[in-house]
Amino acid sequence: MTPPSESPRSDADFDETMYLNILRDDPPLKRYVSRGDTRDSVDILGPHEEVDRAIFRAVRFTMQDGTPRFQPVLGSAGMGKTHLYWVLKHQEDYFKKGRFIAVYVPSPPAPVRIPLHFHACLVDEAGEKIFEDAVDMLMKKFGGLGGVSHEIYDYNYAQERLLVDYPGISSDVVRVLLRYRLDPANADLSRRWLLGDALSDHETERLGVRTILEDDDVTMATLKLLAEGSTSPILLFIDEMEGPYNAHGEDGERRFFEVLKRLYNECKNVVLIASSLTEIWDRIYALADGPMKSRMERPVHLQPFTRDDVAEFIQETMNEFWNVQNVEAPPNPIFPFSQSDIDDIFGKSEGNPREAIRHAISRQDSILFDRDEVPVEEQPDYVVKLTPTVLVGALIKALQISAEKCDAEVKLDVKATEKTKESTAIAVLRKGKTMKRIALDVPNVKDWDRSGGIAAYYSAQRLKEILDADEADIAMIAVPTKTAGAKFKAIDMALGPKLVDVVLNQKSGVALVENTQKGYLADFQSKVFDDMIDWLFS
Repeated sequence: MTPPSESPRSDADFDETMYLNILRDDPPLKRYVSRGDTRDSVDILGPHEEVDRAIFRAVRFTMQDGTPRFQPVLGSAGMGKTHLYWVLKHQEDYFKKGRFIAVYVPSPPAPVRIPLHFHACLVDEAGEKIFEDAVDMLMKKFGGLGGVSHEIYDYNYAQERLLVDYPGISSDVVRVLLRYRLDPANADLSRRWLLGDALSDHETERLGVRTILEDDDVTMATLKLLAEGSTSPILLFIDEMEGPYNAHGEDGERRFFEVLKRLYNECKNVVLIASSLTEIWDRIYALADGPMKSRMERPVHLQPFTRDDVAEFIQETMNEFWNVQNVEAPPNPIFPFSQSDIDDIFGKSEGNPREAIRHAISRQDSILFDRDEVPVEEQPDYVVKLTPTVLVGALIKALQISAEKCDAEVKLDVKATEKTKESTAIAVLRKGKTMKRIALDVPNVKDWDRSGGIAAYYSAQRLKEILDADEADIAMIAVPTKTAGAKFKAIDMALGPKLVDVVLNQKSGVALVENTQKGYLADFQSKVFDDMIDWLFS
């Protein structure tokens, strides 16, 4: 018997119609925008090769001495800054010098409760192992062993030996971490505190603490301990450094950068990757003080695609597609594209990776569906994570959209007052010579399809204090649809029309963020904001 031939398929054997039908059923090129919540499967090394070297150098040095590093990465829109995160994420377990943890941090849309935004991103990515590592670090500080339980060490014994080294706000974080491991009766309560859940007064008394994680200083102290205890360097990939400036101007940008400076100055074992548009980096750099500038790494630049990079991207994309389809690849590795298509795509994109992929999608659809090339629809490039920072940003943007209808102006007041303590935003509305202030707050809840519980009460209480102190004329709170706690309802009723509830679930919360990012509100969304502004200026 003659064995089957293993020679490559020839052009004569190629069934073009069959392959085109497979492509039409599920076109391989669909997405031209990288997102921090969707892994990119194809990577072309050339444009970020220099950047990789700089980042891995910073990671390597931090592994050696625990000293934080700040590495700016610059590029114009569409040059692959978000894609770079997935490049780094892929290397977490393969970096030859050891493991690191890559954490995606989308640019906060509002400059309030920024440390909590970082904490949510870190814990979502690293999981509860980062709590365990921090406890092990604390145990070893007094000569104990990592990984041991309450059966070996007593909570009070460990606390007495550690609190001398961790005074002030840090002492509450240490108490909670120790209870997480050494106090089985309160382990679940400790876990909730570490995750940022709001606790009742009775629950905080059980833990022996006076603070909650929502407070900026407490969150910073927690981040500091978690970073110190992590067995791997933490790489915080901060996407779109220009976000706070675009939304709230220089004051918003300055507040955001102050938090970055605190992370850099107070946390060990951290590498900050600052992804920024090239054209605005000088303005951000000017916000750094002298010591930080002297220790900051030299900015590195993402490079454009070459013509060969475009060809390689298309070839790799098609190769992956045929592998997934479990079909032998065509003789032409870039089928259904031609070399002239690649020339055209490269020329139109001028080497911008995002534009190259966008034009490739347009050309692909033209080939497959026998139609003229048309522009590809815009695709969102932001990640919607319903943290208080994100939702406060959406509320402010919604107010701005509604205010435009009556020729009013809305700006965020980022000056902290005694009552706000940076937890609550104050939106300042101006119409002619009239000024009104709206206090905005959002509870720190993990699931927007459940009751806001005690977290909603704390948010409402903060707003009540601001109104009582005459620091705002009206207040607005976003709460989950199922919120029904008696303490929250009592404040809600007491404040009456001075407290406006924006009731959301997970789906409607995401929709509000997405719509305000695009600059519009659906009719049912705009009614809440339109009515409030009309009432304020009536």
